[in-house]
Amino acid sequence: MKRLSAALGLLIFALVPDVWAVSDVSPDIPEVPAVHPRVYVRPADIPAIRAKLEMPEFKKDWAAVRRDRRPLSKAFIYLMTGNQKVGRMAIESGLSTLKRCTDARTPDNAMHWGACVYDWCYPLLSTGQKREFIREFQRIAASHSPGYPANPDGHAVVGHGTEAWLLTDQLPAGLAIYDESEEMFEAASRLFFSKFVEVRNFFYPSHMHHQGDSYIGTRLQHDLLVSWLFRRINAGDVFTREQQYIPYQLIYNLRPDGQQMRSGDTYDTSGRSNSKRRVMTLAGAYYEDPYLLTMADSDIYSRASYYDLVFKLLFRKPELVKRPLEELPLSKYFAAPMGEMITRTGWKMGVDRPDAIVHMRIGEYFFGNHQRKDFGTFQIYHRGPLAIASGLYQGKDQPYGSAHWLNYHHQTIAHNGLLIYDPAEKMAKGSVNDGGQRWPSRGADHPKNLSVLLGEDYRMGHVTAYAIGPNPATPVYSYIAGDITKAYAASKVEKVNRSMVAVNTGDPVRPCTVIIFDRVISTDASFKKTWLLHCIQEPQIDGATSLVIRNGKHYHRDVRYGGKLSVETLLPKETIVTKVGGPGREFWIESVKRNYPTTKGGAAEAGAWRIEVSPKVPNLSDMFLHVLTAMDAEASVETNAGLLSQANLVGASLRKVTIFFSRDGKLLETAKINLDGPEKAVLACDLRPGLWSTKKASGEVTRIQVNSQAKTLFLEGAEGLIHLEYLHP
Repeated sequence: MKRLSAALGLLIFALVPDVWAVSDVSPDIPEVPAVHPRVYVRPADIPAIRAKLEMPEFKKDWAAVRRDRRPLSKAFIYLMTGNQKVGRMAIESGLSTLKRCTDARTPDNAMHWGACVYDWCYPLLSTGQKREFIREFQRIAASHSPGYPANPDGHAVVGHGTEAWLLTDQLPAGLAIYDESEEMFEAASRLFFSKFVEVRNFFYPSHMHHQGDSYIGTRLQHDLLVSWLFRRINAGDVFTREQQYIPYQLIYNLRPDGQQMRSGDTYDTSGRSNSKRRVMTLAGAYYEDPYLLTMADSDIYSRASYYDLVFKLLFRKPELVKRPLEELPLSKYFAAPMGEMITRTGWKMGVDRPDAIVHMRIGEYFFGNHQRKDFGTFQIYHRGPLAIASGLYQGKDQPYGSAHWLNYHHQTIAHNGLLIYDPAEKMAKGSVNDGGQRWPSRGADHPKNLSVLLGEDYRMGHVTAYAIGPNPATPVYSYIAGDITKAYAASKVEKVNRSMVAVNTGDPVRPCTVIIFDRVISTDASFKKTWLLHCIQEPQIDGATSLVIRNGKHYHRDVRYGGKLSVETLLPKETIVTKVGGPGREFWIESVKRNYPTTKGGAAEAGAWRIEVSPKVPNLSDMFLHVLTAMDAEASVETNAGLLSQANLVGASLRKVTIFFSRDGKLLETAKINLDGPEKAVLACDLRPGLWSTKKASGEVTRIQVNSQAKTLFLEGAEGLIHLEYLHP
């Protein structure tokens, strides 16, 4: 039943309401057990943990922990064996390390492990040692946000204060010392339950973390540890159980070469950080999720650390079922407040494997910090990264907040999105005007809590429709559309809409075609509109067709990439297609005639080139329509798409499928299309929800219900003249 629930959970797209109630009720703090141990483990848990130690599944892990000389391992050994000599060694080394501690930000810090030592070795502590531990806990807590006692108005959304300093420092330490001093746990719990829980329960239903492909591990590991902390004192689930699916972001973003599709500030460029394994272990054990447990035991990530082994012994039940990733649906929608979709053509691993991945982001809220201004963007991978998110995080001499980070990496110009350039626009935070999306007008990229986040200042867009089908497990099409007008300054735009469709062709040589359709209305015709696509190698441009090749050597293995992307510009009809990049112009911003250079070795994938598409003639209103086909590097490039342009329709006619949208963005109530060539499928988008009649050229009439979520209709085996008509709601 649990296996079935895990699989079904991926097919249920949780929606977050536009209006979210923010609680101002004083939180109930769970009752603290009167006995030790109580930090991550209770006396009743110990027999079952001891029984695991000699099982084949855990025997090597237990042996590795016994060899380790650090305080946490020694405290765990005492907890399991009762060896007082080892327990006293844990206390002495733990206290000594604690006194030297100045940074308690990561899980592997002296305050976190000191809390475990204090609690697990409690019978061996002298009164003086207890005082020393408590004094050091309070010193460290006072030196970091949210301070000591914890500030009830502390940051709860992003920033270092949302990591260990509250969740895995003050809460476990306060729990450990509660008999001697209640203040730390009481104050930390008030902040946690009044501010931290509500914002996580707001974004957890999206099944995605807003801080990107690297910081998901950095941040989520603390959330999962605090889930375990409270479960073990019988407080139940402190977060919504949608937390289970946040690590699925890492599964769906996993590239065949082992890296991640980029999002946010990427520091783990190889994708192998064991923080990723840690969240798989913690969430997999907590929710007994068979796919997360498969990832936890995979060789994709770096070797588990000593404390990962302790967590595994503490939390993981014996013989939990694991399931192969190949069972998962190929596409997944990540709901509000993220509003993204990832689709794959398969789950094969290896640089030379033929599977393609497409990441399509509308985006809804700007959480800030390590999130970038990339609303309405896409990425494509096939036998190598083809359409990329460019720029670098933590490049050479370029830390967080550097000139490269502020003016390029976090700007829209670094992504496959849209620019609308108003020369008079003044960007917040002192960044240069790239023509892209706005910073929140307050200039703050750290909303403090859910109340601030839900303000209009941080709302950048919303998904208007999405659909995966016709088979949700192995779809032919994956579609997402949204309105990102609010991501841009109101002074320069009236409307910015983007629709994206990824088509799984079933052809391993040309596995995927992506259609990108944009409607843009500016407030001034002179504001230049630009469609962007970033790549690593220099693109080739031939009129309205561009070609991106990725055939360079892999970063860590003796093998080469071998992918290619053709880019066909169908709209605007009169267009200017240019390439920007190369030495001295890799991170170029035209408005200031300046490059913002940075370097980083290995698998960083900063990119060096971009394709820019702009209308030849300035207009208030413009449409962009592009067809992108991923293929093997050796495959021949053929014209793939024809423009479909009729009274109220615009779209692309491909070999096996025709896709069309509403020309003006208003929901369609009727459509007539004349299909060229032999029998094919039709995907009609932007339809009014309700009952529709479809009439094929053969005279066959079918009635189809269009739901409000998808606003799409899919026909197979159509040819000739097709008539679609709305009947009633």
